[in-house]
Amino acid sequence: MKKKSKYGMPPPSSRIEFEHNIDLLLENAKGVIDSGNKDLIRNKLWATLPHLKKVSSLPNGRMDLNTVNEMLTLQGNMMDWMKYDKNNTKT
Repeated sequence: MKKKSKYGMPPPSSRIEFEHNIDLLLENAKGVIDSGNKDLIRNKLWATLPHLKKVSSLPNGRMDLNTVNEMLTLQGNMMDWMKYDKNNTKT
């Protein structure tokens, strides 16, 4: 489990974590499309999917990190951090 930082969301510490965070975005986009909620779909089509379309794969099947832009990086890191933040937040 990641340590809670006083500076907020830590960056991924490895390529595997980075690819995992981008995969979270792909799973989330698929879930939104499968939900059938037109407003959520419209939001994903506008905000996330154009950037996801630009991500390409290398010949070995790994993600080409040069094609992942800052918007996807930040959104993926945030989605990963939110699951840890939910576990650490007192309600």
